[in-house]
Amino acid sequence: MYFDFVYYVRFNANIYKKRAMVQRINTIEEVLKKKKSVLVLGPRGSGKTYFVNHLLKSFIHTLKIDLLDGALYRRYLNKPEQLSKDIEYQLNNDVLYVFIDEVQTLPQLLNEVHRLIELYKERCVYILTGSSARKLKRNDTNLLAGRALFFPFYPFNSNEIDTEKHFSKILQFGTLPEVFLENDIDLIKKYLLTYCYVYLKEEILQESVVRNIEGFSRFLEFAAIENGMPVNFSKIAKQVGLSTNTVKGHYQIIEDSFLVTRIPAWTFSIKKQLQQSAKYYFFDNGVINALTGELSTELRESTFRYGRLFENFVINEIIRYNTINELNYRLYHYRTNHGVEIDLILQKNIISDPVAVEVKSGSNPGILDVKQFSSLRDDYPNAKCVVICTTPFPYEENGILFLPYKDGIKEIFK
Repeated sequence: MYFDFVYYVRFNANIYKKRAMVQRINTIEEVLKKKKSVLVLGPRGSGKTYFVNHLLKSFIHTLKIDLLDGALYRRYLNKPEQLSKDIEYQLNNDVLYVFIDEVQTLPQLLNEVHRLIELYKERCVYILTGSSARKLKRNDTNLLAGRALFFPFYPFNSNEIDTEKHFSKILQFGTLPEVFLENDIDLIKKYLLTYCYVYLKEEILQESVVRNIEGFSRFLEFAAIENGMPVNFSKIAKQVGLSTNTVKGHYQIIEDSFLVTRIPAWTFSIKKQLQQSAKYYFFDNGVINALTGELSTELRESTFRYGRLFENFVINEIIRYNTINELNYRLYHYRTNHGVEIDLILQKNIISDPVAVEVKSGSNPGILDVKQFSSLRDDYPNAKCVVICTTPFPYEENGILFLPYKDGIKEIFK
């Protein structure tokens, strides 16, 4: 389904309403039409609410409950059973589609949702959205035991937008819908800076999981600087003036809030000593640059920063392609104690041949640029080795595939 995004562009002190057509790729609508409930989780600003509101137009009988509305939040805070009364009053001969936005703010409502799903079966279908899994992961939280199918939700990806046409903008400012659809660079920068501030103020303070917000702010900036690097919790703790355990807890918070994806270390070699520190990749380049203060830094090819941003973009595209298409590959990174590194290892299971992926921002890397593949091939001679780069055409050298980033991501999984 194509969605008609409405956004605004400023020109000569005037505000003009504009539209853009973007197809969001997932199977949520298909599942809802089969009268199955869904739980849609993803970072703030990724377009979950806008997406679901458009979906609801396809259904006749709907009810929306926005828990960011203070009055509705208070209505159910101390009396979650009121939700059942409100929903049951709406039931008739048509299927009722109930949209509960930001459900993680009141996870106790899931008990009522569970009961209503069991009681009314396909007469009542739920769309539950959230921007944090922290409260939902607690031991006493009802996760509906599979009664609502889980769908991760991301900002725009390369199958939804023309990444080649907007390549430099995406590397610098990311793919959050509000950012990608805006042409005014000053507004983009303000939005991203506000996004990071609002995240600190609302997402973290609202859940009352951080007391030292200044310390958390320092941590978040340093975590963005260390993006895609093996994490040394003790080193970061010294840099930001926090305890090692606090830093570990902060990483868990931003992982639960979908700001980062944790990539564990590959540990299956019996011949080599491998480091076991995980890497964390932020979900969006614009958020990284906002946190590190580099939104206005010129983006120049062949620089270290350009390479890091390209790597983050590609790694996120791989993560999303694997998840959205339900391919179920496990993702790792590879690093020996002697400094040999491979950006990503993908594997179906522990006995399958791995796929090794290096990300290079150049347009014509060669075999000398990826000598690290030989280390993995010592253990796995049949490993598939792929270099994702900016080449306009694919080529092969010594059994290593060099692929353009957009089509190459699909090739990884073949």
